Amino acid sequence: MKPEQISVNLYTLRERLKTPADFTAGIAKLADIGFKSVQLSGVPADLMSEADFVRVCGDHGITITATHEPADKLLADPQWSIDRLGRLGVTQTAYPYPAGVDFADEAAVARWLARLEEVNGRMRAAGITLSYHNHHIEFVKVGGRTVMERIFTETTLSGEPDMYWVQLGGGSPLAWVKRFADAGRLPLVHLKDVRIAPNRDTQFAELGAGVLEFEPIITAAEAGGCQSFIIEQDTTYGRDEFEAVAESFRYLRENFT
Repeated sequence: MKPEQISVNLYTLRERLKTPADFTAGIAKLADIGFKSVQLSGVPADLMSEADFVRVCGDHGITITATHEPADKLLADPQWSIDRLGRLGVTQTAYPYPAGVDFADEAAVARWLARLEEVNGRMRAAGITLSYHNHHIEFVKVGGRTVMERIFTETTLSGEPDMYWVQLGGGSPLAWVKRFADAGRLPLVHLKDVRIAPNRDTQFAELGAGVLEFEPIITAAEAGGCQSFIIEQDTTYGRDEFEAVAESFRYLRENFT
């Protein structure tokens, strides 16, 4: 991967980016670490104007590679997201979470998938690629197949597969990366490691500090034309968030660039 393809999801740093001043200072810290791009997620859309988000990032040599759009808003009013992405100058986004979808109701799942595909068509017509960001819950079976399988086969959304959550759902991170890559539907990937704590709990981990084998995953993603390799760590368990993402950044720089 090229160094500029290494990104970080700002959701990881959400507790440190709660004011415009915090955001500016945080972007400066990320630039000092070496990041050249970020995913705008976990930061309130009204924290600053879109022009200010772009300006602050640009002042530190950072581009916005993608966003996560509010799930309910995206389905109810896709034009709102299309307009916002236009102001940000961003053409990659992802549906972040199936909020309010009852996976126990097969008819509700079918309606939700149909609506996702409708919105995908709207986004595509506007020059925007819509991806799906999974958690472990998409590996429940509905109508005899996992929801993840149905997303892949019943919609044409691209994927933003999250390695940690695929693993926890019982899927194969490598297989899902290859599947989206082989279909030409892998613009983004969330790189997140899995650690087993001494108390046997499963934890989010810095890249290289857990059990996932990233070399074949990244090789497959690169072969499939992945544009952004996005570091994400939902919680750092009290460790400074910037230190945690710096460790993951160094892991990618030292091993894959």
